[in-house]
Amino acid sequence: MDIYNDTVKGLVLNPEFRKWVLNSNPELNKTWKQYLSNNPTSVKDVELARELILELFSNQYPLQDQEYKEIWDKIETKTSKEDQQKQFAKVVPIRQGIVKEKPSSAQNSFQFGYFWRIASILLIALGLGFIGSRYMLPEPTVEMPQPVKMVVFNNPPGVKSSISLADGTRVMLNAGSSLSYEENRFKEVRDVFLQGEAFFEVAHDPDRPFTVNAGGVNTTALGTSFNIMAYKDEKQLISLVTGKVSIALPNLKNEEILLAPKEAISISPDRKVVSRTKFDEDAILAWTRKTILFDDTNLAEAIRALENWYGVRFHFQNQPNPGMHLSGKFHNETLENVLEGLSYTAGLDFRIEKDQVSITFK
Repeated sequence: MDIYNDTVKGLVLNPEFRKWVLNSNPELNKTWKQYLSNNPTSVKDVELARELILELFSNQYPLQDQEYKEIWDKIETKTSKEDQQKQFAKVVPIRQGIVKEKPSSAQNSFQFGYFWRIASILLIALGLGFIGSRYMLPEPTVEMPQPVKMVVFNNPPGVKSSISLADGTRVMLNAGSSLSYEENRFKEVRDVFLQGEAFFEVAHDPDRPFTVNAGGVNTTALGTSFNIMAYKDEKQLISLVTGKVSIALPNLKNEEILLAPKEAISISPDRKVVSRTKFDEDAILAWTRKTILFDDTNLAEAIRALENWYGVRFHFQNQPNPGMHLSGKFHNETLENVLEGLSYTAGLDFRIEKDQVSITFK
């Protein structure tokens, strides 16, 4: 270990000494115990330096090495002028680590008086500099980034729910669907994420547009009602009931599609085919009224709808005819009654065992 020197200044400026005073450990204790054993006449200097560090420079506000040196240079400039006026001209801090005579009681008194002079000079002369900024001013407030907290509504198959959001927007969430948003940002930015199907009645707020992100497609409204069907690997259907919405697609840069009431946008799963159509409100919102409506619906979509509606899984015992579509309207019916009704038009047999449904096509 390189000991700078054994004067008070050298000890205060020594990083290893400060570390020992402020954060001692067995290894440092051993090092400085050995140092005192080798330099018994430096006990007073060590004690004075230790008191100075503990009194003025706690580890709550750690100083850098250069800061210690700058402070001490200011101390020496201030004290050297005062020392010249003292009558103890021969008594000075030891610079070379060699004590040739035992200090007298007067010298002892001077050493500790010297300590308090240093303390007062630091506090008064430096004022709002190093010490004032570290001890008198409150700790700076650091604004820590808030963790992202997601609010998630997740409906398993067989369960539908009605949700009221914090802004007053009402959402009817279909079975097998999920809705989520960032709680921290929702008061400022009304963005929600949808997977599956939901009907929105958006609370009017011209300063905060309401945006639904469904599969990368953003539907934005100020205050209106619309339905979005966006199941994975199926076409997406956005149907406007009242008001106005704008729709932004990932492949249409800087372009938006505006819808009028009773208009819908159909988007193919690959996002390459986009078509505008009119729609029947009773058909689009049938699911919100406890009604299953198949209107020449392809088999895959019809089975997905039944699985979500009743919380079951379908298994085909054989392959259906290519391009099979289903039609039928069922209001608040049991799964058995629905399949019974479809069996006549689609030509199928079924067997229900708890939450498993086996289908055999004739």
